[in-house]
Amino acid sequence: MTFVRRLGVVPSALVLLAATAAALAPALFSPADPLRGDLTQRLLPPGATHPFGTDELGRDVFARVVHGSAPSLQAAVIAVGVAVLAGSVIGLVAGTARGRLDGLVMRAVEVLLAVPSFLLILVVVAVLGPGTREVALAVGVSAAAVFSRVMRAEVVRVRGSGYVEAAAVCGTGRATVLLTHVLPNAAGPVAALATLELGNAVLTVAAVSFLGFGAPPPAPEWGSLVAAGRPFLASAWWLTTVPGLVIAAVALAVNHLGHVLRTRSETR
Repeated sequence: MTFVRRLGVVPSALVLLAATAAALAPALFSPADPLRGDLTQRLLPPGATHPFGTDELGRDVFARVVHGSAPSLQAAVIAVGVAVLAGSVIGLVAGTARGRLDGLVMRAVEVLLAVPSFLLILVVVAVLGPGTREVALAVGVSAAAVFSRVMRAEVVRVRGSGYVEAAAVCGTGRATVLLTHVLPNAAGPVAALATLELGNAVLTVAAVSFLGFGAPPPAPEWGSLVAAGRPFLASAWWLTTVPGLVIAAVALAVNHLGHVLRTRSETR
């Protein structure tokens, strides 16, 4: 199993590198305009001129997938950042305060965990309105509870360590102990969880965009591209299949790298 995981590191890294490069410099991959169509070229299958085919308006699907990398990956990264930041603060406060405040905070976290995450995302999007940033914030809020539980558990574990107690006995301030001893040593599992959550965020952002809550058309997003191809599923399979395969490849690559990083952090 270890050999198989190591064997998949290079392909996963290449997929993630290609997706990141497409998000940062889409013109290097496709000079075509993702918004301009040519009705004489509509619904062409994948070929040499159009590697991913064309859609019902004659727009190059490869160009739309490439240009859709930026908003899709940006939303996933923002979502994980919001979840890590909010969850870490909540977990740090709960693990440090203990007592009634700890119990109150963790009961609230358990309530959030009891609510289906996708339902919570839809509620937040309904409040904030549609849009890529709003979707990213909603996905981040739904995942914050998981990070808060992990951070609290690590804070409680680290607080009982000898070096933390020694620093407190030596007169080191409480805030200094938290920032220099507790937080750095509790951040490892949270960082490993963040890499795993990034793959889930890619899928969730695409799912919410598929439902029409992402960027408004004709702006390309991976989830909206899959949704736009549904009416042509029987006659133009590439409109949904190709963006779907891209989403799956990126999510699997991120998850695989996350599992490898988490395994290495646990063995140290």
